[in-house]
Amino acid sequence: MLQPELKTARDVSEYLLKVTADALMQQDFESFAAVFGLPQTLTTENREIRLVTRDDLEATFQKMCQHFQSLGVTELRRTCEAAAFDGPDRVTATHTSYVIANGEPVSPPYPVFSVLGRIDGFWKIMQSEYALRDDDPQAKAMSPLKANDDKAMAIYQDHLDRTTDSMMRRDFAAFQKSFRLPHTMRTETDVQIVSTDDEMRKTFFKFAAKYAGLGATDFVRIAKEAHFHAEDEIRGIHESHLIRNGTRLIPPYPNRVRLVRCEDGLWRETHSANAMLNTSDRFHLWAEVSSTPRLPDLDIDPERTSK
Repeated sequence: MLQPELKTARDVSEYLLKVTADALMQQDFESFAAVFGLPQTLTTENREIRLVTRDDLEATFQKMCQHFQSLGVTELRRTCEAAAFDGPDRVTATHTSYVIANGEPVSPPYPVFSVLGRIDGFWKIMQSEYALRDDDPQAKAMSPLKANDDKAMAIYQDHLDRTTDSMMRRDFAAFQKSFRLPHTMRTETDVQIVSTDDEMRKTFFKFAAKYAGLGATDFVRIAKEAHFHAEDEIRGIHESHLIRNGTRLIPPYPNRVRLVRCEDGLWRETHSANAMLNTSDRFHLWAEVSSTPRLPDLDIDPERTSK
């Protein structure tokens, strides 16, 4: 989307406010997405909502459109109250939002503080803080996440526990049982597809050697969310903690995993993604944890995931 020349901080704020309001009213996700940077943080009274992928952003967009439709909203009026440059490529701004149906407000107006950034020459919204209670219907609509499914969470955490335990014990046979090939591993900078048992064995022992070389005594992976995407498919997010005698070896980092239920009834991993920056030896060795993790999407390839 081409942007007009925006000379002042107020120009930047008012332009982005108009584009997003029009997009929500017209249910135009492409125009909406064009002015949002990812990862994106939305904050309400006591809650932080983190949108990492385009799918996250679209889920939030659709929920907000549905919320406004349910209220019969005919106009989103946003008034820029203040805006200032905080460097050449960053603007901080505050606006007041009015949600209106046929000329009448349907909820009290509320202020929003935003951080706007210029990325590759285009101004985008990077962060917003809403003066909304966490239980406000609009605050709830901004979250792309469904409530965690207890059954999916239990299956997901069990998979994490079993594979972590087998990795720390260097038990490849046990580890292998929890995966289905081909398996795709993504980081923020690399991708590797493991297609054969021999490739998986080599990858397994390289990771095991890395943990041993770092002196790791504990590797803890904690499920944060998990949902059924189909009867035989679970997708989740977890956080990884690599520890040596109670001290972190690297910062904790987020991960995604896709599990499928195979013909024998067992759940096996087919895709993973994590917020590492891997540049050496085709993914196998860590470079560092991303300081601003984007956590890549699983990038499901249907040709590789048929049962």
